[in-house]
Amino acid sequence: MKQGILVLSAALLAGCASYEKPVATSSSEVSAAEPVFEQAAVGEGWIMTNQALKSYREGYVSATRHKAFAQSAVGAWSWKSNRTSATHAIQNALIDCRKNNGRHEADHPCRIINVDGQWSVSVR
Repeated sequence: MKQGILVLSAALLAGCASYEKPVATSSSEVSAAEPVFEQAAVGEGWIMTNQALKSYREGYVSATRHKAFAQSAVGAWSWKSNRTSATHAIQNALIDCRKNNGRHEADHPCRIINVDGQWSVSVR
């Protein structure tokens, strides 16, 4: 478990250095331990539930940097702000989103969809 957290933390630290990570051309090139992000201007349309959209508009948009918004395909979500780095915001948002996602996390994992106001679509 500790090794998994260490690998995830290292991947997130490396991934936060640049938001323009290359997208793999085949699924065999994508490592399960490292999320791959593709830049896309998906905007608020990516947010799945009315409650999440309301929280995004009324809280996240005006929240201080560093901030991250996470969501799963079944609608679980969380966001964190006012962190010391984008990496910390990402980690904290994912931790809470996974708690909210519960038993769905294995099949529909939480993914980061916005970091510091920039939209990202996680592809794996």
